[in-house]
Amino acid sequence: MLKVVGVLVLVGMFCAGVLSFVPGGLGGIFGGDDPPEVEGNVVWDSEDLAIQLGPNGWLTHPGDGGDYVAHNVRTGESWTIGDLNSQMSISQDGVVVQPDEAKVLVQREGSSSTRTTKEIADEFGDDDLWGGENVGVVAMGDEQVVVVTCLAPSPARLNEEVDGGSAVLAGLSLDDAAIDWVRDIGLECGPDALPLSKPRTMPAQQYALVQVGEDHQVVVDVATGESALERSGSPRRDIVISGDKALVREDDETVAWRSLRTGKELTRVECPRASPGRPDEITQQLAPEVTPFVTCRDSVHVVQDDAFVEIDVPPVDTGEELPDGREVAHGRYLLERDGDKVTLRDGLQDKEVGVLDVPEDLSLGAFGPVGRLITFVEFDTGGERPRGTYLAFDIRTGDLVVRTNGVMRSGADVSPDGVILVEADDEEIEGTRLWVATTKDER
Repeated sequence: MLKVVGVLVLVGMFCAGVLSFVPGGLGGIFGGDDPPEVEGNVVWDSEDLAIQLGPNGWLTHPGDGGDYVAHNVRTGESWTIGDLNSQMSISQDGVVVQPDEAKVLVQREGSSSTRTTKEIADEFGDDDLWGGENVGVVAMGDEQVVVVTCLAPSPARLNEEVDGGSAVLAGLSLDDAAIDWVRDIGLECGPDALPLSKPRTMPAQQYALVQVGEDHQVVVDVATGESALERSGSPRRDIVISGDKALVREDDETVAWRSLRTGKELTRVECPRASPGRPDEITQQLAPEVTPFVTCRDSVHVVQDDAFVEIDVPPVDTGEELPDGREVAHGRYLLERDGDKVTLRDGLQDKEVGVLDVPEDLSLGAFGPVGRLITFVEFDTGGERPRGTYLAFDIRTGDLVVRTNGVMRSGADVSPDGVILVEADDEEIEGTRLWVATTKDER
């Protein structure tokens, strides 16, 4: 196992650090004057801070001559993007999508295509509406990217409340930015149209959950723009999408497992405090690596072959410290602490995965779409900025992916396929400033 010392942090963005060898791992929580330390399966590093992680091993970084580069840390593939703005997204196949005011740029190695909001307005077919002044990315599919823009009687931005304006969705081809579909789902231009952006490390989605209004959601087919599910009178957290199916909370004690293709209920579970499982508490979209589940007061029910399998262990929330000597469930996985050791078991297969070294002060963490990694954190909020200690393990094997001491910048950028980007808090350190660690195999 590679051991690296330096400025390192599990962050969702950038880093700073120095490389060397760590003589013995974490060894406890370090003070603010200690140098940053990290060990694990570090596969890539950088002296620059402007790094953005995407899905399936892809990231973007500054290259020579001021151009940005798309690079895959697993396969070694790279290609030159050129200019890059902060609103970009990258697909699981390395296609870069850049909203740039009133246009969208779709780039892949060897080609670049542009689509304007005027063209989206023309495709929509209402001659009284102008194309919007900006665009947001809502979801990324296998072949389409879904964007949103404000079509109104006069040019307007998404966050502006405009009489007669609609925040319209459009599906653009990831090959050449061709408009595959345009649809008005009842979303008005204004502040509510802005929080639609997807987690940047989420892989291709088949369906996207769109918040149309307070307690009003529409699930849209990314490939066609058709509505697969619409709900009113319930909060967004009551729907969790997994592939072409969804967990839908029907009432306080019932969650249904539904097909989004047919609209049919496949099965349901009834239990006290039933709630669709959201293992990262951030997104309503589960990555393919996550087995869908429902949490109850005293148990967890996991989906297997379109049926629920009960795991008779109480759930634990992210942000909580693990109780000593008592087993708790994190989705299908079971955790039991004994001092600094945490036994990890697969509750669905009823087998032990491994025993993890996790100091007692660390809590179950979540920084983005989860999947292949299980993470633990501790934050120190007593200084000028919060600082963190981070641990990440491969949830399928129990192998260490990354471990830091306690002088890291708070936060983390995690890809569901098992990639994590870490960064240090000390901005004065010269040299390597960012590391990317991965699980030891692609899947």
